[in-house]
Amino acid sequence: MNTTDLKEKNFEADIERYLITEGGYIKGNQDTYDKERAIDMPVLISFIEKTQPKQWKRYVTKYGAKAEKQLYRVFQDDVSRYGLIYVLRKGISDVGINIRFCYFAPASMLNDELVANYDANILTVTRQFAYSKLNKNTIDMVLSLNGIPVVALELKNQITGQNVEDSKRQWCTDRDPKEPLFHFNNRILAYFGVDLYEVALTTELKKEKTFFINSVQNNF
Repeated sequence: MNTTDLKEKNFEADIERYLITEGGYIKGNQDTYDKERAIDMPVLISFIEKTQPKQWKRYVTKYGAKAEKQLYRVFQDDVSRYGLIYVLRKGISDVGINIRFCYFAPASMLNDELVANYDANILTVTRQFAYSKLNKNTIDMVLSLNGIPVVALELKNQITGQNVEDSKRQWCTDRDPKEPLFHFNNRILAYFGVDLYEVALTTELKKEKTFFINSVQNNF
């Protein structure tokens, strides 16, 4: 590894360390990530089993060994129809069984069950995220919610001669919007370009037509 690569890896490591120690994240593992479906179903099912054991038991009783496949089918059908944001908010209903894919922060801390379910969300940070079956491209960092990738970051470092503009070019030229991970409102909901002083954000990859919002951090 050359000096430039090392400095960029250090930037990655610093962000990862902060998310794990301060943000409630754990380190991601791509061993069970399905590149074709752009989801980690074992992690998602682990979350469901912990937060909705009765519903999942009924689901397995109904579908048996096909429960995981059926869950993904209904999940993806609703995502394709309504968008990921809607499905994260509302969950799905199948044969009268309602299943949620995440829990948002409760309005108060008075309901122990809601608090416990919110705390049970599995937040993962994965560096050098390999996402495609067609190539060996990786994204510097991906944040996932219960096995569902929702945020992606390309990191640059002025010390190595690059900045946020290089991140933006990378999103526009090196990432194919046809990849399942990049379909609009299908998986990744926010794409960030980040350097030591500036952040750029887009919600949809459209090659050269991709539109970014930039924010400068002057007191970094």
